[in-house]
Amino acid sequence: MELPGTPLDWIEPIVGAERTETVRDTLRGVCELLDGRTVWHISDNPVRGGVAELLRANLPCLAGEGISTRWAIIGGPPEFRAFTKSLYYRLCGVAPGAKAADLERGRRMYERICAETAARLVPAMGRRSIVVLHDHQTAGLIPHLREAGCTVLWRVHVGTALREDLAAPGWEFLYRYISSAHCHITSYPGVLPAGPPAVDRRVVQPSIDPLSPKNIPLRPDADPSRLLAGAGLIEEAGGAPRGRHALTDLLVRHPARVVRAGGPAPAGAPLVTQVSRWDRVKDVPGVIRGFAEYVDPAFGAHLMLVGPDTRGDRQAEQVFAECRQAWEDLGPRGRRVHLVQVPTDNRSEHALTVNAVQRHSAVVIQKSLAEGFGLTVSEAAWKGRPVVAAPVGGIREQVEHGTTGLLLSDPRDLRGLGEAVNRLLSDRDYARELGRNGHQRVLRRFLTDSSVLGFARVLADAAQRYQ
Repeated sequence: MELPGTPLDWIEPIVGAERTETVRDTLRGVCELLDGRTVWHISDNPVRGGVAELLRANLPCLAGEGISTRWAIIGGPPEFRAFTKSLYYRLCGVAPGAKAADLERGRRMYERICAETAARLVPAMGRRSIVVLHDHQTAGLIPHLREAGCTVLWRVHVGTALREDLAAPGWEFLYRYISSAHCHITSYPGVLPAGPPAVDRRVVQPSIDPLSPKNIPLRPDADPSRLLAGAGLIEEAGGAPRGRHALTDLLVRHPARVVRAGGPAPAGAPLVTQVSRWDRVKDVPGVIRGFAEYVDPAFGAHLMLVGPDTRGDRQAEQVFAECRQAWEDLGPRGRRVHLVQVPTDNRSEHALTVNAVQRHSAVVIQKSLAEGFGLTVSEAAWKGRPVVAAPVGGIREQVEHGTTGLLLSDPRDLRGLGEAVNRLLSDRDYARELGRNGHQRVLRRFLTDSSVLGFARVLADAAQRYQ
C-alpha cells in the first residue's frame, strides 16, 4: 500500500522549530539522493505489535516530506506464523523454542512462503527500489530481492538473547539469508552475534508518537479513572461527576475481558501495571509471582496485566492460559491481580484504553526476558510514570537507573522487582521525580522525529553507497 504523507509541522510545538527543521532538511537531502527511487517496507502484519506501531507512526512522516514510501505484508498460513514464533523465541534465548532439527524441518515452508511473497511483490517494485525488511519473518526475502536488483536493508527489532546458547541455532538458521543484505539495522549496538555475515551495520532507535491515541494527553477533556471505570477495570470513584464525554462513549463500546477473583480494583488503590503482548518473552507469570510474593500488601496495590484480546491468535491464547494458571496458583493472594484483555476491534479504542491504564498507574513494570526496544517503557515515561524494568536490550538505553526509572539486577529477579515497587509506592516524591526525569529523556531522545531522523540518515547512506 502507498502511504499518505504527514508533514512534520505537527511535531514542531512539542520538540521545537530547530529540531523539526533539522529533520526536514535531512529528508529533503534524502529525496534528492533517492532521485525518484521508492522505499518499500515489508513486515509480518499491519496491526499488532511494536513493529506495526512504529511503521504507522514513522512512514507517513517520510512520505509527507516527499519520499515515495510503500508498506507491504508478507502474510502466510497459520503454520508459518507458528514457525516464525518458535524462531522468535529461539532468537530471544527463551524456552521453549524449536530445536535446531525442527528449524531445519521448517525451512522448506519458510522459503516457500518467502519465494511466493517475492514473486508477488517484485513486479511492483522495480530494480531501483530500496526495500527495508523487518525482522526474522521477512529475512528469507533477501536473496530474492537482491537477485531482482533491489537494495535490501534488514531491520531486526529483537534484542540480545537471554541465553546465547539457545539463540545460536536461530541465528545460524537466518545467516544464509541475512548475509545477502546490503545493511543491517538494529535498535542498539551489539544485537547481532559476532562473526559472519560481514555486512554494514547501523543503529536506529525506535520511538513513540506523542500524539497517537496511546500517548495523547487525556486531561482536561477526560479523567483516566473515569475511562477505566467505564471499561470495568476499576470502581467508579464515589462522588465523581456523572455524565458522558466522547472518550467514555468510545471506550465502553467494547468492554475489556478480565480474569479476576473479585470485582474491579478499588478506585483509590495504587495500580502496578505491565502492558505487553501475551508473549513468553514478557514473563507475565514472573511478574505475577514477584508481585504476590514481594510487594507489601499494606500498600493496598493491585497488579494489572494488560494485553490485547487473544481471540484468533493461537500462540497468544496458549501464553494467556499459562498466565492464568500462574494466577490461579496464587489462591487467595490472587485477589489483587487482574488479567486484562483489551479488545482490538477498534485500534484507537484499544490505544486509548492503554493510555488511560498507564496514566492511572502508580508504577509501570516491563520485566521482559529479552527486548529490542520497550515501547511501553517510553510510553509510560512520557506520561510521567515511574518505571521498573529488566536490564535487557534497548531498555538499558531507555532507562537511567535511579534517575528516570529503576532497573533490576537481573531480568529474573523477582525479589528485586518487589523491592523496587515497594520503594516507589512508599516514596511518592521519588516516584514523581523519576517520572519527570523519564518524560524529559523521552522528549530528548525517543519521539518520532528522532527515529525518522535516524532512519533518514541510513537511507541517505544507502542511496549513495548501493546503486
